Amino acid sequence: MTRTVLEAEVVVIGAGAVGNSIAYHLAKRGKSVVLIDRRAPAAEASGANFGLVWVHSKEPWYYMELSLISARMYPSLVAELDEDVELRQEGGLVLCMNEEEFKRGEAMISRQRRSSLFRGRMLSREEVLDLQPGVSDDVVGASWSPDDGDLNPIAYTLALARACERRGVRILPQTTVTGIQLSDGRVCGVLTDQGSIATPVVVNAAGVQAPRIAEMVGHTLPVEPCRGQELITEPAPRLLRYPMSGIRQTKKTGQFILGFTEEWVGLDKRTTFAGMTKIAANAVRKVPSVRNLRVIRAWAGLRPMPKDGLPLIGELQEVPGFYVAVGHSGITLSPLYGRALSDLICDGRTALPIEPYHPCRFDAESSVPVQTGEETVPTGEERR
Repeated sequence: MTRTVLEAEVVVIGAGAVGNSIAYHLAKRGKSVVLIDRRAPAAEASGANFGLVWVHSKEPWYYMELSLISARMYPSLVAELDEDVELRQEGGLVLCMNEEEFKRGEAMISRQRRSSLFRGRMLSREEVLDLQPGVSDDVVGASWSPDDGDLNPIAYTLALARACERRGVRILPQTTVTGIQLSDGRVCGVLTDQGSIATPVVVNAAGVQAPRIAEMVGHTLPVEPCRGQELITEPAPRLLRYPMSGIRQTKKTGQFILGFTEEWVGLDKRTTFAGMTKIAANAVRKVPSVRNLRVIRAWAGLRPMPKDGLPLIGELQEVPGFYVAVGHSGITLSPLYGRALSDLICDGRTALPIEPYHPCRFDAESSVPVQTGEETVPTGEERR
């Protein structure tokens, strides 16, 4: 018989940026929370992340709007953390290196304007060269948004974890979930390799491990790991004013972070020569001076990618008390995940526009409303 070691009003599984944000927001609402991770905070995708707080190239337009709402929550959240996480939200660009890319950018900006909150626009070549010194003279233009930015994802996630502990959250690292206990179809506990935790509410924020956790309650989550490789250079003088998709310069040290790949290789987190070569070539093409910098480290992380590219947010209809919070843009969306899940768990509802992202939307007989439209889910840089 498994011994009960703890009791909590909510157990959050996964101590990345998403799980920590959810635990923090719940603790602010007065809930007793246990946060479990099979490794440690920031040990997986949140610690192997490019570090963008990215908005304007997310599609469809309503997903961009969700990302924008979350991005605007960042200043107040970071102020509460009272730590320097290197947050900058002064704008961001996606460079267009030929006319075809510029036309695609124009079409994307036009679609995004369906949101009344959107402030992005296209920049001419001259505007780009004036706004972002250091980019290639071959640039044709860029899409631009004043709502984009970047931060240090490891510093941010660890700051959230420390804020959780100050609020009374019990964090259990090196703890593996082995089962979810149900009583009359409802959540009543979590089984781990350290013992059981009695709880009526579980939040599955386990990233690429989320499908395994969902299977414990008989639900299939269509989430696949997507490998993203990245490089970081030696420190360099300040050159870039703004982050760009695929290349940014860190706030404190001036190091360039270069990325990223999109590879469907299962749970393989190895870096490859082909991936690193592709990343370096793309960076040199856009910012020629990085050619002279030494790369000091390469790494790879696994993004949890739902099959339609959009996040999964909400309670499973068939398992009361079991919530899902999973998606590939966890850094950008972490403030919103925290607010939305705390609203749902504490109040039973939220005013945030999460209807299109219900985790049961793929079920054959689901009655969950799904946003429809002519947009297609993008790949590559736009999905990061």
